[in-house]
Amino acid sequence: MQNFKELLRYLRALHRHRYLFVFVALMVMTVIGVYSFTLPKKYSADTTVFIERNVIDSLVRGIAVSPDINDRIRVLRYAILSRDLVTKTLEEVGSEIFAKPIAEQQNYISGLIKRINLRIRGQELFTLSLVDKDPSFAQKFVNTLVGTYVEENISAKREETYGANRFLDEQIEIFKAKLEAAEDKIIDFRKKNGIYFSVNEGATLANIRELENQIETIELNQDTLLARKKQIQSQLDSLPETIDMVSESAEGNRLAEMESRLNNLLLKYTDNYPEVIRLKSEIDTLKKRLTEPNNNASKPERTRLTSLNPLHQDLQGRVFELDAELSSLGARKLNLQKTIAKRESELREVPTARKELGILVQERDSIRNVYDELLGRMSQSEVSKQMEIGNKAATFRIVDAAVLPEVPVSPNMMKMFLLAVAGGLGCGVGVIYLLESMDNRIRDVSVFEGLGIDVLAVVPNIVDPAIAKKVWRTDFIVVFTAGVYFLGFAGVFVYEIYLR
Repeated sequence: MQNFKELLRYLRALHRHRYLFVFVALMVMTVIGVYSFTLPKKYSADTTVFIERNVIDSLVRGIAVSPDINDRIRVLRYAILSRDLVTKTLEEVGSEIFAKPIAEQQNYISGLIKRINLRIRGQELFTLSLVDKDPSFAQKFVNTLVGTYVEENISAKREETYGANRFLDEQIEIFKAKLEAAEDKIIDFRKKNGIYFSVNEGATLANIRELENQIETIELNQDTLLARKKQIQSQLDSLPETIDMVSESAEGNRLAEMESRLNNLLLKYTDNYPEVIRLKSEIDTLKKRLTEPNNNASKPERTRLTSLNPLHQDLQGRVFELDAELSSLGARKLNLQKTIAKRESELREVPTARKELGILVQERDSIRNVYDELLGRMSQSEVSKQMEIGNKAATFRIVDAAVLPEVPVSPNMMKMFLLAVAGGLGCGVGVIYLLESMDNRIRDVSVFEGLGIDVLAVVPNIVDPAIAKKVWRTDFIVVFTAGVYFLGFAGVFVYEIYLR
């Protein structure tokens, strides 16, 4: 209730001082309006650049090295707003700032960089804008700055690619010469030391151990054969070399045994074998004796014959076989021993030279690895160079160049109009509030009632019709004049905002 009374109090005060309120409101609106029109007009020019990703870039990934578009975007703000690029752009547009002192030039360029607005939208678009009093300069500067950046970006990447290609080409020639020198050094070392092959210590030692194992096997076989020979020899010594034959039938049986023995020997030996020759001779002799005409008168009934013991002959043949096998094993053992001696000689003579040779070979292999890696990188660099030549990598493309701005972006006349209206009304109300706060006169009977003072009488306000008519006429003139003034004031802003 108290707040409502206060509100009514100030509304009555506003009505009492209505002429002052209108005057103050219109004056403040006029001042703000005039100030708005005295502000310099500023125009904004902007251009949009599309970051184009070429499909070839993804197809040759791993084969060619192309600049990462994310890295370009990350340094875009620092690159495009660099003092060097802004200065170069000002020179291209023919700015008159370079005719002024150096300090003024630097201050102007610093302020210009602050007025350039760069907005990056994701990883595909960025917009560059400039607000300036000269719309033509803003347009030319923005277009030139973006064009210069795009051209320098492409040129820099191409120069970087060409430089990498030239560097790799130079390094390949250098390492090729180093590789040839290393090969020549190895060849000269081999010739000087008589080393034409590389000796592997581990493999040689393993070979020696294998040969020694073979010798041990041969010696074991030799011991086994000697034991068998000794046993057979003892049996052979206990048998007679010949046996007696006492009848013709016995001679026939003996002939059959000898022929069987001959057939067995022919399965193992040739006709020149001594035992084969001897058996053939005895068989022929026995056959002749058996085929001679029988002379019963001159020969006794039983004839005593002497022949070689077949068991003795068999054991003798086995002894000969064992001797031949022992001789073969001995020759093989001798060859293995010679081979072991040769391998041990290699291990004694080569280590020092082989160590030096190993160092040379290691250096050669290291140089060859670098050389092969450079050749691979050279192939990638060549593909990258062709991509840059054909502009097949990710590039910046201007899709919306800046046009000549015709409508200023500053001052914002709509905001200034609203500010003028709000300021005028606010200042008018403020002045009335201040006057009412300073007025100590009592204008309401309720004030005495609140203080406990009895009011004896109240003199009413008698309105004179003539005076009331005059006041109404004055109010009408003031309201009409203020309304016409406000409409004119608003019309000026409407014309500035919408019609110019």
